[in-house]
Amino acid sequence: MQSLKAPQKKIIIKYGELWLKSEPVRRRFLKALAENIKAQLKGKTTSIKLKTTRDMLILKSEKDVKDVLKKVFGISWFAEAYEVGKNKEEIANAVLEIAKTISPYQTFAIRAKRSDKKIPFTSKEIENEMGSIVKRKVDLSNPDVNIYIEMRKEGVYVFSEKIRGASGLPYGVSGCVLSLISGGIDSPVASWMMMKRGCEVVFLHFDPEFFSKGNEKEKIKLIVEKLRAYSPRKLSLYIVPFGEIQKEIVGKCERRLTCVLCRRMMYRTAEELARKIGAKALVTGENLAQVASQTLDNLFVENEVLRIPIFRPLIGFDKEETIAIAKNIGTYETSIGIGCCALSPEKPITKAEIEKIKKEEKHIKNIKNLVKKAIEKSERIVI
Repeated sequence: MQSLKAPQKKIIIKYGELWLKSEPVRRRFLKALAENIKAQLKGKTTSIKLKTTRDMLILKSEKDVKDVLKKVFGISWFAEAYEVGKNKEEIANAVLEIAKTISPYQTFAIRAKRSDKKIPFTSKEIENEMGSIVKRKVDLSNPDVNIYIEMRKEGVYVFSEKIRGASGLPYGVSGCVLSLISGGIDSPVASWMMMKRGCEVVFLHFDPEFFSKGNEKEKIKLIVEKLRAYSPRKLSLYIVPFGEIQKEIVGKCERRLTCVLCRRMMYRTAEELARKIGAKALVTGENLAQVASQTLDNLFVENEVLRIPIFRPLIGFDKEETIAIAKNIGTYETSIGIGCCALSPEKPITKAEIEKIKKEEKHIKNIKNLVKKAIEKSERIVI
């Protein structure tokens, strides 16, 4: 067969669950996905062209942007593909380009799909003909290399490697949430999971100030910087001073109740901040029964102060599952150096009772004023 000029390469981008949406919602989500891709590629390449079709996006870039695309929520998979004309000669030329990368010891298979029925040859015909020109062993069941041929209205795309994306929904389509980020292993993963569900995530860290074990604030900023790679826009981190509130709790309330009382004060403060910035829910990295403050009884008592939803995406995870995600998204190494503040009691309560907790809280003077002052003194950092 006559050798043609090397075909042009583009990146085809496929999305997953967006197909489940109604047509108007899918169009809106696709628009958001395209805008997010452009935003996350900004500064990574000098020239991009992005075309949106009904079931995929087609990207042209002069730089290698695969590492960026892997972190764009909403992308199921993508592939570097040869874009060729709707004729066998050009398709064969692209197939032979890919065949050059297949070693003599590897097997292959041709996988063709024709969505444009105006193309005058079937998927089976093109599979048979293209398979005959590749001088390697065929294995249709479990090949080392698949060569995919998608024959579409927009053109024909030939590729071999499907690169997994971040999946989920495009960032920002699900509204804004406020994530309580302690800097441990769990809360960054919980934040990432809500980003994956299309939420715009604003971060809140309670600074224990004089009760701190180290320089947590700098480590928190490093963690948010890691998560920034998954966002098409800058992230906001609020640092709320919490030392005075903790001093009130430790000085005036039963020590066994410290963790539960602290969580209730954190939730009150977080809810007020959420209303101020327009967030519709809170997010935490809590996991059922992982530590004393996260028993079902204690979570019930802690939730009692809230009037807005609180999401706990890790509630049914075991620690190994959370660690695996943390390592994958790049937050693990920073998180392992951060622990709880120095106020944790030796024997924290595991079955808090709401009436006893409310009685203890009466020892804390002017809770609303403490919350208000903490928010007024908060620092907003844009990352």
